[in-house]
Amino acid sequence: MGELIAELMPLLADGFVRRWHVARVRRRLAAGKAVRVPCSARSDRPGWQRAYVNGKLAITPGAATVTFRTSGAGPVELPTGGTFHEPEPDTWHSQDWAATGYQPPGGGRPVYLQADSRYLPVIHVALADPESQQV
Repeated sequence: MGELIAELMPLLADGFVRRWHVARVRRRLAAGKAVRVPCSARSDRPGWQRAYVNGKLAITPGAATVTFRTSGAGPVELPTGGTFHEPEPDTWHSQDWAATGYQPPGGGRPVYLQADSRYLPVIHVALADPESQQV
């Protein structure tokens, strides 16, 4: 019985902590404060990793760019105002995270992002419509 409880605790605790963090991110964005959202990203664009890399999106409300930061590499700026497309399901980094494809304005190759599905509305608003705070 103890073994079963030990296996269930991370699942239950992760869900609670993640829900709390998403609520905190939404409150901070509504107050006009910067936030960091955990995610993975990849792109064939110059300056990006060719494989998914874990990192965080640094989002500042109303900013013209969102910064993807990861340890071991410099920050990469993503211009806001683009569109979202279907993800690339065959090469997902983590099947536990939801994926989306982001096409920055001006064309070029898309950037593929994966994050917990509860963060996707925040990411969509931050990248596609940075002036809106309706998350």
